[in-house]
Amino acid sequence: MNQRLRTDFIYNLHLLNVVKCEKDTLQMPIIKAIQEYPDELIGFNYVKSNQDYFKGIHFYLDDYQFDRVWNQPEKYLEMIRKFYFAFTPDFSLYKDMPKPLQIYNVYRSRLLGAFWQERGINVIPTLSWSDEESFDFCFKGIEQGGVVTVSTVGIVRNAEAKKMWIQGMEHMIKCVRPKTILIYGKPIEFNYKDIEVIYYDNTNTKGDGRIGR
Repeated sequence: MNQRLRTDFIYNLHLLNVVKCEKDTLQMPIIKAIQEYPDELIGFNYVKSNQDYFKGIHFYLDDYQFDRVWNQPEKYLEMIRKFYFAFTPDFSLYKDMPKPLQIYNVYRSRLLGAFWQERGINVIPTLSWSDEESFDFCFKGIEQGGVVTVSTVGIVRNAEAKKMWIQGMEHMIKCVRPKTILIYGKPIEFNYKDIEVIYYDNTNTKGDGRIGR
C-alpha cells in the first residue's frame, strides 16, 4: 500500500467514495431521515454477546469503548448490520475542547452514520452540542424531518449544563425539524410542541434501555 492510501485509510477518506456530503464549507456527510425507531436499546459494548437483533445499538458510552468503529469501520460493519437500528457514535463534545476537534468529532459521527446507511443499516443520528459556538456545525449533515436522538445523561442536576441543553435543543429543532426525538436519560422540562418524544432509561450497566413515553 502506498503512502497516500495509508493516509486515506487512517482518516477513512475512502468512505467518502460511497456517501454524499453537504456542499458548504464543512462538507459534512449527509445522514438521510428515517421514520422508525427501536423499542429497546443495547450499548455497543454489549453487542458481541447479544443476539436480540431487533434492538437498536446506542453509543452513549465513554469514547474509548467505541473508538474502534472509527479505527476499523469495515471490521465492525457486519456486527452492527445484524441489528435493526444503530445510533451514530456519540464522540465527545466538551466546552474546553478546541473547536477544530469538536468539528472533527461531529464529522466522524456523520461519516460513519452515512457509511452504515449506504450499507443498509437503519441509522438514527446522535446529536450533541457543547456551547453556543458549536451550534454552527453540530447540526450539519442531518436531513430534516426524521428521527434523531439526544442524551440528558449528566445534564439534569447541573443548572448550567441544563440551560445549555435547552438552548441547544431549541436550535436543533429549528435546524433539523425532527419528526421524533429519542431521549436517552431522564426528562428535562421542555416544550416540544407537536414533536413526538420517546424516552429510554440510562441503563448502561445493565446493557439495554427500554422505551418510555
